[in-house]
Amino acid sequence: MLRADKLPVDHMLRETTRHGTVGFPIQYYVDELFKFENRRVPLHWHPELEFLVVNGGSVRIQLGEQERVLAEGDGIFINGNILHMFEQELPSDRCQNPNIVFSAELIAPMTSSPYQKYVKPVIEDCDLPFAILRAEIGWQNEILEHLSLVFALLYKYGPEGSYGTLPRLPNRFDSIEAPCFELTVQREMNAIWQILYEHLGEIPRIRLDKKRYQSQIRIQRMLEYIHAHYSESITLRSFSEAAGISKSEVFRCFHSYLGSSPVEYLLRYRIEKARGLLCSTGQSIKEVSRDCGFRSESYFSKVFRERVGTSPREYRRRLDGS
Repeated sequence: MLRADKLPVDHMLRETTRHGTVGFPIQYYVDELFKFENRRVPLHWHPELEFLVVNGGSVRIQLGEQERVLAEGDGIFINGNILHMFEQELPSDRCQNPNIVFSAELIAPMTSSPYQKYVKPVIEDCDLPFAILRAEIGWQNEILEHLSLVFALLYKYGPEGSYGTLPRLPNRFDSIEAPCFELTVQREMNAIWQILYEHLGEIPRIRLDKKRYQSQIRIQRMLEYIHAHYSESITLRSFSEAAGISKSEVFRCFHSYLGSSPVEYLLRYRIEKARGLLCSTGQSIKEVSRDCGFRSESYFSKVFRERVGTSPREYRRRLDGS
């Protein structure tokens, strides 16, 4: 059984979890962001489609080179093969986001006319990597309502997934009875898809061409390198070799996807790891500095103060309440 605070991915950041079964390719999950390292589900992708609804606080979502912040009650549709990441905005929140990951063939068989007319145009649309769903917009709220029913059905009747028993979230459809629940889920998913298809013209278009997909793979490799080697000495050449690209392309990828230089991202990541160690361990400042890849304790303290607003020692004192 997989851990609920980890996401299994391969070396290309493709999620390796199996979603549903061959006969019924849909799986219900609850992403408890507050349990994940740095309160985020890391960058990943999968060929299946996904619907997610925000619950328990606001969530920042990165999708390719795009970034959006969703408030509680908002939802999102994510097309297949799109690199994405979810991050809880406030440390004090307890985000538990219900979501479903499913195959496009759940809507209609690939060889069928409905698939060719209504499914294929959506999943192969390079200008539609995602669609935001807001409760205050009529047709989008309809989709959110149908999703609530799907979540309730899959929680009550669906097979247990790779993460074991999921937390029970409040849902107004909790008491629903559906002896033929697969048919009810199928009906609701088709209703969702019909609404989405009928309003395609109202969804903002975002171009995501093959060149950007290449950049997505490159940034995946570099981020994986940082997360595995942040405690070591990392140079611009390290990034270049990790992704197999020039140093100038390293800068372009980081600015396009993350809005910062590779060095700035590395420093932010190291400081985030240091805050975690200061909070959860009794290591000395020098040990924290060393374990997070800083060349000296004084440099670590300088960078920490610039980004956090206080020294590491004072930060720990405030956490201890002394």
